[in-house]
Amino acid sequence: MEKIAANFYMLTLPMPFRLGHVHAFLLVHDGRITLFDTGLNTPETFLHLSDSLRLIGKDIRDIERILITHYHIDHCGMAGRLQDLSGATIHMSMRSRPFIMTQNGEERAFLDRIEFFCRRHGLPEKAIAFIGGLLGTFKKAGSSFIVTHFYEGGTKEIIGKREMLVLPTPGHTHDHLSFYFPREGILLSGDHVLPEITPNLSPNLFAPDFRPLQSFLASLSRMEALSVATVYPAHGRPFADLKGRIAAIRSHHDARKNLTLTSVKEGPKTAFAVSRDIFGSELNEFDQFLALNETYVHLVELVYEGLIREDRSGDSIVYA
Repeated sequence: MEKIAANFYMLTLPMPFRLGHVHAFLLVHDGRITLFDTGLNTPETFLHLSDSLRLIGKDIRDIERILITHYHIDHCGMAGRLQDLSGATIHMSMRSRPFIMTQNGEERAFLDRIEFFCRRHGLPEKAIAFIGGLLGTFKKAGSSFIVTHFYEGGTKEIIGKREMLVLPTPGHTHDHLSFYFPREGILLSGDHVLPEITPNLSPNLFAPDFRPLQSFLASLSRMEALSVATVYPAHGRPFADLKGRIAAIRSHHDARKNLTLTSVKEGPKTAFAVSRDIFGSELNEFDQFLALNETYVHLVELVYEGLIREDRSGDSIVYA
């Protein structure tokens, strides 16, 4: 646990996935705690959180509110367990609603959407089966919870004596939120801006008109206008140069979009075939899925710009 400002802390929580950790943040005010993200629902994460709270004279029951950046298991997995123990209210984006429904008995319908998307865009059956099993594993690292409040658009709140802006920052997910404290210039960026990698952008299968790349870049432009002293991401170390990092991310996506266009110019291809041209053919099943998502969002923008077209070929979608 690291102190980042008065009564404000960053917790580095263990995670068994590739990144190895996820940061949560806690703000102590009026004897209570507002927690930003929760980590996974594992014994190790719970013990780490409990021990960290004890260091500042608090415990789980002091958590008053939980604010979640987005509905991914490493960010909200323990929310239900903490809510049961503390009675905390839980706050998310309005765009999280469809995903919350999947934790209330609609997992099969959600998985069907994912499988349909993957199959029509060319992902191999072995990878589709792996993703289905992985989602089942993710569910075990989560806990069901009740959302008390859904944010609609940007809002301003006072936590203790601190002003906080809730910023919709779609891109990585449609429902992503970031939290900005203007007095200290603190930005809790979640997965929206990371110091060393670009977040994987993915479609919202409940909202097919969502353009992840366009939304991501627009969100970055709005964020760029903020006066930020330090960015505190969900993964990796805090950093100061937000504008420089945003410029690097823009450059990355420009290059990736050009590679995508070059691949399609060779002839009609599925999104998965294009992803193999860009990312190679030696990826494991999970990385194949991530590469498909990343490639698809660039294809969507190229179609929107009129540089390529989307065609049907039997049960598949191809780009030409």
